[in-house]
Amino acid sequence: MLIQSDYHIHASFYRIKREGAATGPKVAEQQEAARVTGCRYVGIVEHCNDSSKHPFHCLEELAAEYYAEGFDRQDTYLGVEADLYDDGSDHCGDEGRKKLRLHYVIGSVHVSPQLIPTVEEYIQTEFTRLRNAIIYNRNVDVIGHPFGEGPRYSKAGIIPRWGYDLIPKEYLQELVMQAKEHGVALEINRCDMENEAYIGFWEAVRDNGVLFEIGSDAHFTTGCPASAERTHWAESLGLKEENHWKPFR
Repeated sequence: MLIQSDYHIHASFYRIKREGAATGPKVAEQQEAARVTGCRYVGIVEHCNDSSKHPFHCLEELAAEYYAEGFDRQDTYLGVEADLYDDGSDHCGDEGRKKLRLHYVIGSVHVSPQLIPTVEEYIQTEFTRLRNAIIYNRNVDVIGHPFGEGPRYSKAGIIPRWGYDLIPKEYLQELVMQAKEHGVALEINRCDMENEAYIGFWEAVRDNGVLFEIGSDAHFTTGCPASAERTHWAESLGLKEENHWKPFR
């Protein structure tokens, strides 16, 4: 049995929003939502990137809530989802990690068809950033939603459908082996019962004893139940608790 955990939960209250937009949840609200869905371990994050919605002071406000006197930090951890650059470095960096007193860093790629117009270029870009982060960036503990921007290209009508079969097999194989060698966890961020290449990727993670993490990527309390579904899916593939990443390993 896998212990249900979710280390990719956004406290989106702190980001800059348009006037009239929903405020989003604070740390305590997301913590409670995750516990209600059955999570034993909870990790709260927000974005760290070049977007004007995510200035660094928002992360400082999030961290202040987490470290406030009286906040229940039992089995609850503080992280960040930091965008990766081509060389594998991340927007938060070691200095930002120390300043915020983070327990972990999730390194992710966020792009769109407006920034990278072809799916082939997108795949190459994400692979390069993930590979370099795994090999060279010791600040990153977890790779967030690997190739998770692919569905944008089908939604935009650029390709008929998205699937891991569009990614060169050698790319997926290298990410698995590099993650194994460098002790970086790969995030299960969705369930796909039909795409054989996607299933095969996680079977390779299982067979090679690679660390994995399960995240909902919830930006509101309504997104937190996704971690339970993804935990059951991971169990069905035979992933083991001994390789289930934790920030306190």
